[in-house]
Amino acid sequence: MLIQTFDWLERTRPPLPHLEAALACLAEHREAPAPARFAFSGGFLLLQEGTTRPLWEGDFEAHRRHLDLQILLRGQELLAWADLPRLSPARPYDPDSDKAMYTGRPDLTLTVPEGSCYILWPEDGHKACRHTLTAAPYRKAVIKLEL
Repeated sequence: MLIQTFDWLERTRPPLPHLEAALACLAEHREAPAPARFAFSGGFLLLQEGTTRPLWEGDFEAHRRHLDLQILLRGQELLAWADLPRLSPARPYDPDSDKAMYTGRPDLTLTVPEGSCYILWPEDGHKACRHTLTAAPYRKAVIKLEL
């Protein structure tokens, strides 16, 4: 996992697959009503709005065919992360959704402020859009980059 500000991502353009197409898609659709999905060459963009959920609810997820680039456009969230080998399978991998679900305890939790982004690789179990005490609204872009 890598976490950084979105400004840093735009300035440095790290060597991620399909990043240029993803950022162009985000620039075009950033203010579109959510939920929304937009395809680009090498992946797709999901715009999401909602309210954070309690950290202890739900399972971790992980993906095999995509990197997750998640950008917090408004609000903040708590992200729970765990190294995949330390988690227990809860639901087998579904190739249609490119998702497997896992149970376990987080190795770390991190408050992600507005304007931040993070990149999750296939070995990164994660629960996003969480809180510990008080639910809060958020708007984010989730960009799926094909590996």
